[in-house]
Amino acid sequence: MKVHVHQLHTGDILSEDVFSLTSRPIVASGTEIRNEHIEILKAFNIQEVNVKQVQSTDRQQTDKSEVKEEITKRDADFYMIYTKAVSLYKKQFNNWQAGMPIDLYQVRKEIVPLIEVALEKPKTILSLHHFSNVKEYIYHHAISVGLISSFIAKKLGYTKGDIIQIGLAGALIDCGMSKVQPRILTKKSALNKEEYEEIKQHPILGYKMLKGMTGIKENVILSVLQHHEREDGSGYPLGTKGNQLDIYSRVVAIADVFHAMTSERLYRKQQSPFKVLEQMLLDQFGKFDQAILNLLVRELSHFSVGTKVKLTNHQVGEIVFIDPHSHTRPMVKIDSGEIISLKQRNDLYIEDVLS
Repeated sequence: MKVHVHQLHTGDILSEDVFSLTSRPIVASGTEIRNEHIEILKAFNIQEVNVKQVQSTDRQQTDKSEVKEEITKRDADFYMIYTKAVSLYKKQFNNWQAGMPIDLYQVRKEIVPLIEVALEKPKTILSLHHFSNVKEYIYHHAISVGLISSFIAKKLGYTKGDIIQIGLAGALIDCGMSKVQPRILTKKSALNKEEYEEIKQHPILGYKMLKGMTGIKENVILSVLQHHEREDGSGYPLGTKGNQLDIYSRVVAIADVFHAMTSERLYRKQQSPFKVLEQMLLDQFGKFDQAILNLLVRELSHFSVGTKVKLTNHQVGEIVFIDPHSHTRPMVKIDSGEIISLKQRNDLYIEDVLS
């Protein structure tokens, strides 16, 4: 039955997932409602939910340890701040399209609180592609690249100040897209040569938007210019390579491609982080800073044991072991109890990360 959020009682149980702007539920079906869930629903401006009501005597007998919950209090904090950041970035982007200058203070206000929450819960990096959607991809991409970049910076041992600056760089890499014709950004079919050449100008356009601004490191501005450059010189817009690339640029380039390849796009389905990292290691060998890419692979695998995943053969299981020599191909215990070593099964990939 449908119940208005203001009429929910603790102990009611959701009969359907509740979604907001993300592709995954903010509160899952089967969750026993508590006060914090009601606050979460109100914060996301959810008006009604579907519940199956439980009698008070049954509520007292419910073993809360067995109640399946999709979202913890910390998860809720992250989702709320993330969604707010995406919404605020969208407003900023629309302002840039209208000709207004970048308000660095506002961008920092959007990204810094989210970075601080995400770094306390690094497993969220594995799930960022679930939050994005095709229609508003460019806004989700900016926030997610900022988070992934800051995660990498922390693991590289940077100071908090540099972590924030690299996160800021990640969030700003596509600011120049605001100067590209809007019809190109929303085009559903393949771009023609002229349109693609215009897209390739966005690093230069973004660099011009930031050049000369105070309160931002030169490394950040260089990252906006160089985020599509590659170690072997095959990138654009200038074909810069190797030691000519700023260290910030090397970090955000990896974060940019990682999120783009894991996310659903107009022309491509989303892919799992494990499959994408394997492609980046093998298919794009020599294009990225190998030490930074290897670090990202290692760090993501460190907290993936226990993660529930779906394989390309549609079997669902849990990661039980990470081979230190094959981080992207762990051992997965499927629901039947069988353990599959993906290192021995090149025909299988992890298709999706479920939890």
